[in-house]
Amino acid sequence: AFYFWFVKTVESMGPLGAFYFWFVYLMADLLAIPAFPLTASAGYLFGVVKGTAIVLAAASIAAAASFIIGRTLLRSYVEEILEGYPEFKKIDNAIGKEGFKLMLLLRLSPIFPFALSNYLYGASKIQFWPYFFGTMLGFTPGTIAYVYGGEIGKALTIGGSSAQPWYIYLGGFALFGAFLKIIADVATGIIEDIQDEEE
Repeated sequence: AFYFWFVKTVESMGPLGAFYFWFVYLMADLLAIPAFPLTASAGYLFGVVKGTAIVLAAASIAAAASFIIGRTLLRSYVEEILEGYPEFKKIDNAIGKEGFKLMLLLRLSPIFPFALSNYLYGASKIQFWPYFFGTMLGFTPGTIAYVYGGEIGKALTIGGSSAQPWYIYLGGFALFGAFLKIIADVATGIIEDIQDEEE
């Protein structure tokens, strides 16, 4: 019910709707609220190009802010949370050594929740810029997929003169989804090898 209301509210706001959506997405990430429904909503509301840009803009700022907060203001609290993630602790040393490369793999592989992990990485050994760019590049493919899924949902339910046949949308989404699955599996395998080496 909330997401239906939210979509209608954004639609009714005209040009300001994009900024309002960006702000809500930013706050959801900062509060570690799963943003998958919002990501799909971006595709429904704005299309895949603009929707992806809005989501990445919000997620990048949230990721940077969460990392800094996790490293400074909430560091002791975040370190307590890390006790519940032994897998994370295993690769902490590797994160410090590999930096960008390992962060990219971690974002491609859905091992840790995105929003929460932003705070956890703040208490890790990685430096800010390798974390930031690895996060943004690794987060982009999955974001495109979810936003595209929202655009497909709109095309299939509302249609329009420019809409393609349903099988074109679903076929493209299936191919892209399969590609992402392969990437995620490869990334997960590499991370698991690194975890084994760190034990």
